[in-house]
Amino acid sequence: MMRKITYLLCISLMMLTSCSNDDNAAQNTESRVPKKQIISDLDGPVAIDFVFDGNKIVSSTYTDNYVVKYTYTGDLITKKEASDFTDEYNYTNGKLTTYLRKLPGRDYYDKYSYTYESSDVVSFVISRVTISTGAEEIISPKNIYTLKDGNIIKYETSSSVTTYKYDDKNSPMRNVLGFNKIFEEQPQVSSSVNNVISYTVTLVDNNSYTNEITYAFDENNFPTEMNYKAISFKCTYSY
Repeated sequence: MMRKITYLLCISLMMLTSCSNDDNAAQNTESRVPKKQIISDLDGPVAIDFVFDGNKIVSSTYTDNYVVKYTYTGDLITKKEASDFTDEYNYTNGKLTTYLRKLPGRDYYDKYSYTYESSDVVSFVISRVTISTGAEEIISPKNIYTLKDGNIIKYETSSSVTTYKYDDKNSPMRNVLGFNKIFEEQPQVSSSVNNVISYTVTLVDNNSYTNEITYAFDENNFPTEMNYKAISFKCTYSY
């Protein structure tokens, strides 16, 4: 569980990456992809080694040999799998329309269905599908992404609103093919051009909290280090 939480915390910011935008101020070195990431928190460091075929991600392997594998159809990611989950992605005209999260040993899976309200607004409904019957039950009816310049700037649910602020530099996974097409269950686990420098979560009772993130960059404006200010959490990258 801690490994998965750690994965979501840091990969989430990494995966706010890949949509290209010619008007963006960040310099983009098209072949540059991360080869290694080291996550450090209170539980100690975890290393992740990435394997690529050109700009297509093949796998990510953790210190304890936990491996996540990726499958492409053309230039689109259509499957991501490990020993404890399988994610499947389906597209229409190059846009993600459904995402299926399947866990072993369960008689159901979760289905995310996306609607493109406009070029800047994407809504989705989460349903639980019983495998034996195909029956669907909606478990989360309201989920909305708002985008600007290739970045997710707002994520709305029935219980909270999260807003994001960005720098103008390259995010680590910006050049990974297909990441600009997928959305996932965590608001940060998505695809954007730049790096999140802060995010604010506001709950329905108007209570809110903000977390800030700082970076160090290489000569090509890709981050080599990321630090959360509010918690003991750090990521380093090598390319």
